[in-house]
Amino acid sequence: MEQKKLISDLKNGILQSSYLLYGEEKFLVSFYAQAIENAAATTQDSYNYKDVFNNTTPAHEIIMTAETLPFLTERRLIFVRDSKLFVTGRKDDSEKMAEYLPKIPKETIIVFIESDVDRRSKMFKQMSKVGVVLDCAPPTPQTLATWVTRLAKEKGKTFAPAAAHKFVQTVGTNMSAISQEMGKLAAYCGDNTEITTTDIETICTPTLESRIFDLTKAMCNGRAAEALARYRDMLILKESPIMILTMIVRQFRIILLSKCANEKGMTIYETAKEFNLRDFMVSEALGQGQRFSVAELLEALENCLDTDVKIKTGLISPEFGVEMLIVKYGGL
Repeated sequence: MEQKKLISDLKNGILQSSYLLYGEEKFLVSFYAQAIENAAATTQDSYNYKDVFNNTTPAHEIIMTAETLPFLTERRLIFVRDSKLFVTGRKDDSEKMAEYLPKIPKETIIVFIESDVDRRSKMFKQMSKVGVVLDCAPPTPQTLATWVTRLAKEKGKTFAPAAAHKFVQTVGTNMSAISQEMGKLAAYCGDNTEITTTDIETICTPTLESRIFDLTKAMCNGRAAEALARYRDMLILKESPIMILTMIVRQFRIILLSKCANEKGMTIYETAKEFNLRDFMVSEALGQGQRFSVAELLEALENCLDTDVKIKTGLISPEFGVEMLIVKYGGL
């Protein structure tokens, strides 16, 4: 089921007997679990309303609880967290539960919250038939930019589109972190209603990915002094030069792939989909690629490999080796 459809159903009081929430974005998993609980609640009295089980709970105990009529409330809500019923290892319990899913009483709602599922498992296939399955995958940067704009509005603030994208690029795609950083940002802006990119750069804590993105962006755009300054800041923060080298290699590779795809007539969207990249990464890489020919990019990757070999064989220090690459390709 799509997330918008689930929210619409819950707002309209349409509840199913079973739900499976899983996926990488734990913020969304928690959000939808709470939304189901809120929709199921018909009384302020929570006595005998919500039961919580885990992977140590036998299937027959969950079933027995589901069959027990709720007391002093219309519904019984059962949360089963990380049950391992959707992966191998609990075959008997999984089969019992899969067989029971179509028989859940109308007064009972079972919500499975899983960190790991096997889409080939009997439980998953059965849930897909009789219940609601929601994959809480990380949203796209575009979706996150829309979401943070809405978060800002709730706090009486506004984002220009460029600032919203800058915010997501700076703090990363973890929705819990985004929510926390938005609180800091709103407090920092005070009476100012518009959040600017300067505000974001001043108060928000950039992720490691964001720091490296800014470093490689400065280097590949010919701003060597800025790239060196960012590199030295990262060394002060005890970041590994080897890891930074790995990310420089990755950026050169993205530039090369994007440039070759563009020369073949592929759009930014098609390139992003083909190489599992974000649209803005491809767009940025195409801009950086204007400084380099394909031959120069291939040479850059060879030089990165040569630097890696020299570091690992002790011919040069990691700090010096990466600095020389930044100087060479930063335009100094």
